[in-house]
Amino acid sequence: MHAGCEVILCACTPVVCFVVKVFYLLIFNLITMKAIFITISFCLILFTSCHRGAVPASTPVVNTETKTATGQPMLLGHCSVAELNREPYSKWYSASFSNYKTDSNTIAQLGSALKGKTIEVFLGTWCGDSQREVPRLVKILQQAHFDTANLKLIFVDNTPGKYKQSPQHEEQGLFIFRVPTIVIYGKSEMGRIVESPVVSLEKDLLTILQKQPYTPNYKAGNYWHKEVARKSKPMSDAELQSLAVTMKPMTRAMGEINSLGYLVLYQKDYTQALNIFKLNTFMYPDNAGTYDSLAEGYAVSGDKEKAKYYYQKVLAMKPGDENATKQLGLLNK
Repeated sequence: MHAGCEVILCACTPVVCFVVKVFYLLIFNLITMKAIFITISFCLILFTSCHRGAVPASTPVVNTETKTATGQPMLLGHCSVAELNREPYSKWYSASFSNYKTDSNTIAQLGSALKGKTIEVFLGTWCGDSQREVPRLVKILQQAHFDTANLKLIFVDNTPGKYKQSPQHEEQGLFIFRVPTIVIYGKSEMGRIVESPVVSLEKDLLTILQKQPYTPNYKAGNYWHKEVARKSKPMSDAELQSLAVTMKPMTRAMGEINSLGYLVLYQKDYTQALNIFKLNTFMYPDNAGTYDSLAEGYAVSGDKEKAKYYYQKVLAMKPGDENATKQLGLLNK
């Protein structure tokens, strides 16, 4: 105890001295309990963020509208379905909704299977796949009498640096690398439809809800996420070449894994981005675009020499390539 306090206590009667000591002990205990509470709260927040995939987002509806890099209106964050019924979104929303012929037999089975479930959709108003699939999904859910209060639409960005991110970051921990991604929850995530259905929206939903085996599109991206993404160090050429043999049969085009590279690049996970871009050069060695992306990855991460090397490789494969020529000019300044 502070020396000044000792003097005061010595001058006091035993009763007063006892009361003051109790007061100081009480204050000390309150401070200690507050520290413990803050620590526990922090741990719970950390645990929740690390296990985000288990439950849908609880962020409020914000109905935020902004503009894309080309000046087109764009919705961002948690927005209501009603936002899609106004211009300029209603043009594509209404057309896709009206023109879609639903599978009434499968929808009849969906009704009871959807009870107590939540559906979270990550989409972009700038994305053609979202413009096609999401209105169809809403129509199916309405005909199945699904409570749309349990339908959450999370709109993501497409601008560099914010690629496939929401301002509220509901996508964190969920591995959203293609849109739309439709995530179905019971007590935890039951499954997801990635970009487009494997069979049909109705049948894919029913398969997931009935807990039947289901593999969404983009097997290579999902394989990377589950088996490789945790690697935090640069992978060797031998490792990547071996991985390319495993993953190439899972892909249909170089763009599938390339888009994943850009996703993590914009999240500033440079090591993983470079691993992905380099892997793609082994899977598609004759595609100049893979080397262009690898060069960009090195440029963004600050390795100018390697960036120049791979842009020069692009020019060797595609003499006069406009982007490679431009980027080399900037790097040589």
